[in-house]
Amino acid sequence: MTMKTRNKSLVTYVGAFALAMAMGVSATAGERTLRFTTQLPAKNFATLNAVEFTQCVAANTDINIEVYDSAQLYRDKEVPQAVSSGAIDMGMTTTARFAGTIPAIEILYVPFAMGTREETIGHLAPGAALRTILDDAMTSTGARPVYWMDYGTAVFLSKAGNPIRKPSDVEGMKVRVFGKTLGDFVTALGGAPTLTSGSEQFLAYQRGTVDAGMTGIGSVKSRKLYEVMDVVTRSEHAKIEFVMLINDGVWGSMSGDEQAAMSKCGLESEANLRASIAAIEADAAAVTIAKGKEVIELSDAERSDWKAAAKPVVDAYLANSGELGAKILAAIGK
Repeated sequence: MTMKTRNKSLVTYVGAFALAMAMGVSATAGERTLRFTTQLPAKNFATLNAVEFTQCVAANTDINIEVYDSAQLYRDKEVPQAVSSGAIDMGMTTTARFAGTIPAIEILYVPFAMGTREETIGHLAPGAALRTILDDAMTSTGARPVYWMDYGTAVFLSKAGNPIRKPSDVEGMKVRVFGKTLGDFVTALGGAPTLTSGSEQFLAYQRGTVDAGMTGIGSVKSRKLYEVMDVVTRSEHAKIEFVMLINDGVWGSMSGDEQAAMSKCGLESEANLRASIAAIEADAAAVTIAKGKEVIELSDAERSDWKAAAKPVVDAYLANSGELGAKILAAIGK
């Protein structure tokens, strides 16, 4: 099948109801429909990026992608298994949700291990050694990455009466985390980690199930977390990456032209998001401040204290990541 430029119909499901997004003509009998799941809200910047991707695919192939947002079908921790098993055709989730099957993938969540933001992005560029290793590892589970989605850096959320600025502030706190290694970090700081899906964290903060939490600052805006938390500490201790996944069997059933078109659309969407993420994070910080909340920016000296406190997590990664972890460390020059 050759690349086509005529518009296709795209159906997206936003919130709790279906919204048809007409792009010209209706779907024909020859067109194929895939279902895609994300736990993020419809207005979240990463969801909008995913919709951009589906529109590109629809415009260049006979493939239409139905988008189910806000964990309508699966929570984030369920996505890798749902995609690999074929229960859903496509999905997006954080790389942290692969930690159970690919422990070495947690390198992104080992605090400060990936270097600066620029160095990390270089390691994750298409074709880079680390990116290739991780793509192959995920594909081996049956969930093939189409492209990576930059979700910014991790921050701490806390209450006004007990703000987090230095590592010792975490001691004794119950902290929402979204991955095992981030949980190890909280433990090393003397806190108690609580693994909580992104779609459930608002209620966890509201009900006091946890005292503090980790998330991407973009989620503070899109999930309105400023309504239940008072302080954002921009520790930037880990890089948060989502991956757009497709069932490997579904991928294998596509023609070469369809695969090429989907890959091209993915790389375009990936580049667009990487180019805009700094502005997205700055906007989220500004909105948080405008809501009367505090955003703490750490000094270099303060960040050095955080790096020192993270040393036990680095050692644990080395012990648990095995041969693949050794390859990853070699790939990033450590």
